[in-house]
Amino acid sequence: MENKKLEAARNHYMTGDYQAALKLYLSLLNTNISYKLYHRIGKCYYKMGDLKQAEEFFQKSTGLEKIENPSYYYLGNICYKKEDLKAAIYYWCCAFAYKPEDANVSMNLATSYFSRGMKFQSVYYYEKYLKYSKEKGDAYKAVKISIDKCNQVGAEFLQKAKHSLYRKDNKSALEFLNFAVKNQPASYDINYLLGSTYMAENDNMHALIYLKQAYCLDNKSLDVLKRLASVYINIGDYTAAYCTMRRLLPLVINNQPEYLRNMQIIKDLDSSFDELSFQGHLEWGDRYYEENNYHLALFEYENCSIMKETMQEELSEKVEKLRTFINPEVRIIKTSLDKGNKLYEKNDFKNSNKYFSKVMLLSREDSSEYKMAKSKMVNA
Repeated sequence: MENKKLEAARNHYMTGDYQAALKLYLSLLNTNISYKLYHRIGKCYYKMGDLKQAEEFFQKSTGLEKIENPSYYYLGNICYKKEDLKAAIYYWCCAFAYKPEDANVSMNLATSYFSRGMKFQSVYYYEKYLKYSKEKGDAYKAVKISIDKCNQVGAEFLQKAKHSLYRKDNKSALEFLNFAVKNQPASYDINYLLGSTYMAENDNMHALIYLKQAYCLDNKSLDVLKRLASVYINIGDYTAAYCTMRRLLPLVINNQPEYLRNMQIIKDLDSSFDELSFQGHLEWGDRYYEENNYHLALFEYENCSIMKETMQEELSEKVEKLRTFINPEVRIIKTSLDKGNKLYEKNDFKNSNKYFSKVMLLSREDSSEYKMAKSKMVNA
């Protein structure tokens, strides 16, 4: 009986009879409560223009399923219509974490961050939109032309900056790099070189801005971490220097002299603060979180966990959420590879292909994950 009602409700919804679909879905609440049912009820209200009821049921849905839930997309839309851009960005980030290949989510985030003047995040999501968009219409073409032009200009001025640095003309290099970063705010190379050049000029505060952005784009860069630690020491922020050195340590574990040298610096820095010193980083993390600046919020929350182990458990849920906001592909690629391999071993190639196709969509073509998935695609 329930299956018949669900099928009938779906048919009503597909034909645009949302009132009839809603009536059937609501009748199922007496016997069946699930996040999917709440989501379907929310969609009916959403289509009917009753945003208050829609929001209520979407919230109920996310209360039952906090990760893989399409309700987040609609909650973002509702908040946007209510002119609550901060909440809209948060929910769209939740939607991106669940389904990063949804180009509509990336476009919403890109334009929302742009309207708030947050160019680093805006370009980050415009590039995601271009990667995942299946529709190549006017909107896609307009974004691609704009991004390609910015990339071209950014690359030209990066080369000019490199020539200036070769001539030891740091002043001209900084002018070129600042113009380059305006066009390519999410470029690792530009942010790293700009931070390094400011550091060479003893402008530590500007160096800090761009080295942190370079770290957000590549958190395994030994060069960035070394310079970032030096900048923090130069400005007297010893707690941040300590955390940065702790991040650096695993990257030099095979270089014994450097490892021991870094261990001594960490030991010296450890004596410069007490067990309550993490609170400053917690305050910054909360501030960035409220501003939807999730890259830097994650950076500061991780600092708290490094400084005080008891904070790891307290912040674990928020830290994990932020990681999925920033790079959900890592988790999904791993899960899809595992599921695909298990089906492949059972010779269920039709279903294993679905998971391997997803890996190829989400990963870079030069990555080992992409190559492995491609090698196991079977003409089923």
